[in-house]
Amino acid sequence: MRRGLSRRDFLRTTAAAAAAAGLAHGAPAQAPGLRLGAQSYSFRKFSFEDSIVQLKKLDLSIMEFCSVHFPPEKDHPEFGKVQQTLLEAGVTVPCYGVEGFGRDKEANRRKFEFAKAFGIEVLTADVEPSAFDDVEALCEEFKVKIAIHNHGPRARYDKVEDTLKAVAGRTPLIGACVDTGHAIRSAEKPHEVIEALGSRVISLHLKDWIHGGEEQILGEGEMDLGAVAKALKALEFNGVAVFEYENEPENPVPDMAKGLANWRAAWDAA
Repeated sequence: MRRGLSRRDFLRTTAAAAAAAGLAHGAPAQAPGLRLGAQSYSFRKFSFEDSIVQLKKLDLSIMEFCSVHFPPEKDHPEFGKVQQTLLEAGVTVPCYGVEGFGRDKEANRRKFEFAKAFGIEVLTADVEPSAFDDVEALCEEFKVKIAIHNHGPRARYDKVEDTLKAVAGRTPLIGACVDTGHAIRSAEKPHEVIEALGSRVISLHLKDWIHGGEEQILGEGEMDLGAVAKALKALEFNGVAVFEYENEPENPVPDMAKGLANWRAAWDAA
């Protein structure tokens, strides 16, 4: 990880950004029954410290980090520094990924050891079919959930049926991370995917798309925000939903803020 700010400047900036965002929004960052955050891949052009500054600009305090900002290794020399920085910034990390899980059982175990040591609840994952018995045993041992991530056309978990088949008969600790943008790319409606998965919905990547086209600001594509909100409320979903935006990597916050406002309006109206 490269350092973008001094520790003193970093803490001062995150505190100021949080205060300014709170004054600007005048509303709680969390919707009832739902934990909102951002995916750190949205801030992939920023250093670890600077990604937190961007998160605070959105008045959010939850981040699903990925390996762009730090690796899933509890023995990494900066593991303790990362934890301390997040603690000082008031940022929680309930989920991490997307991570692959395959035939290498030791590699699989190290990722679960990392999650347990870090306090992560959910590993967002692409699991090879041959690895499910091993991953299921690790879920039970470490009490860490696996959320299978759909990744669009031609991916291993393209359609919702692919995920349903994979989790059938497995521990409730194995479920789905519903990526709403990739669902649209796969010609599925995100709210119908959520309804089909039911209690297997563990987390979400909230993003919008036009089928056969490009990513859009959340609420400006084909995703029916109201229908998604209603589907989640029907499930009494209380997991983590993270905003992910792959456009404008040099300055994603303005568009993400618009999407966040669209989401909150849809949630309140649902």
